[in-house]
Amino acid sequence: MAVLDTQDHVIGYMPAPIAVVSDNGPCYRGKDFQSLFTGHDPLLRHIRTRIKAPQTNGVIERFFGTLKYEHLFRGYIGDGDALDMEAHRFRIIYNTIRPHQAIQDRTPQQAYLNPITQTNLPTS
Repeated sequence: MAVLDTQDHVIGYMPAPIAVVSDNGPCYRGKDFQSLFTGHDPLLRHIRTRIKAPQTNGVIERFFGTLKYEHLFRGYIGDGDALDMEAHRFRIIYNTIRPHQAIQDRTPQQAYLNPITQTNLPTS
């Protein structure tokens, strides 16, 4: 049910994304989750990755690896509430403090608020 609550929060908070990409976990295959894609913006659609092919969902797989190895595995987490708190804490760090090589060593927040415009390169 947490996935559904999060999805409702995201859809209510910002313009609907064009696609939600997920793996093939049972929580993403059920009627409850699929019902989120009816009645919203017609461009909102659900795309599931290929079965047993985590590389097709590489961005989130990389994020989960970073979450585990840079944050969660560095200390003791006693219960689900502590895990929830640490995941939330890391999300703030990841988006507002931690620089990302793929976006010129800026934070996602900096990249979103101050996008780098690309100049046209000469063609000749």
